[in-house]
Amino acid sequence: MLEEKRYLVGRRDDGGAGLLFLGRYLALDGSLGASVYLDVLKPHAILICGKRGYGKSYTMGVLIEEFARLPFKVRKNFCAIVVDTMGIFTRMDKPSMECQKAWGLEPEAYPIRKFAPRAHIHSGDVMPLEIPTGSLSFYDYCELLGIEPLSGNGAALMNAMGERACFEIEDLIERMEPSSPLRGLLRMVASWGLFSGKASFDGLLEPGSVSIIDLSGYGHEPEVKSCIVASLARALYDARVEARRREEGRREVPLVWLFIDEAHMFMDSTADLRAGRVLTNEWLRQGRQPGLSLVLATQRPSALGKDVLSQADLIVCHRLTLRDDIEALESARPAYVKEPVPDAISRLGKERGAAIVIDDATESYHVIKVRPRMSEHGGGETPVYID
Repeated sequence: MLEEKRYLVGRRDDGGAGLLFLGRYLALDGSLGASVYLDVLKPHAILICGKRGYGKSYTMGVLIEEFARLPFKVRKNFCAIVVDTMGIFTRMDKPSMECQKAWGLEPEAYPIRKFAPRAHIHSGDVMPLEIPTGSLSFYDYCELLGIEPLSGNGAALMNAMGERACFEIEDLIERMEPSSPLRGLLRMVASWGLFSGKASFDGLLEPGSVSIIDLSGYGHEPEVKSCIVASLARALYDARVEARRREEGRREVPLVWLFIDEAHMFMDSTADLRAGRVLTNEWLRQGRQPGLSLVLATQRPSALGKDVLSQADLIVCHRLTLRDDIEALESARPAYVKEPVPDAISRLGKERGAAIVIDDATESYHVIKVRPRMSEHGGGETPVYID
């Protein structure tokens, strides 16, 4: 019996282990062809983009499901951490009611772990997310508080922090002069319930785990989301760099796949955001050696800037219509892709789930249909009920 023909993106060899089922080839007549798989054994920087409603978050959900489906002997080498800005991935522990069995798939629920800031926990299955105060530097706190490092307020903050690696925000307030305006700013930060001198991100580094960090409670506080993502990204980077130095035949800290939805919130090239600096400088440029993979999803690839587009070794592009976004991808088009991006996007039509895949590892270009979700997708439109 002949094996089904398949294509692998992300690495050149077609080994059977460590594959994520992404979808199938999409022919011009709309028919589906060979299966397309994504490598998980090597570190990757993946950009998923597309207009709202055409599948970018859905595609990210497919990759997260595929992680959860890996055999444990493979999965134990990794952990998947998802920054969920809209709360749409927290329902992956429920089977999909719309799973298409025509693809040979069955509805399935996945054992995810849910985290959220303590102030936004509304159910018993969610664990509290806390930021270690020591994971931010003096300059990070200045950025968070909106003060200049070389100002009187900056000097007061530095004196309060001293050389302490761990402290509580309340301790900083007590060390301030009673008339200092920083006391009010620090009280505001303390009210978020996010920071703790005893906190650690180690709980996210459980081998084989899929952790969803729900930040949807901060809908109108982007600076808080950015602070969380920056601290998390830096701590995970440091943990893997340190572990890499010690590893000799046995992995102490799993390799990390970090998924970030609505990535333009943290990596806008027009804003000098700490989260963007950490993700670009440490994860995209240096993350391969310590075994860090980054998956970014966005409606606005043009907002991410050339650095992000040029560092991505795999791009999954759904339908786009905004000229700036199309031109940004066209300017980053590799030489091996002969078809202009605008022409390729026009071939996708308006079919949801259709995407262009540009793969640097194999220097190949594909048009695919992303497979259906097997767990519940929380990113659909809100229905209107009429009695």
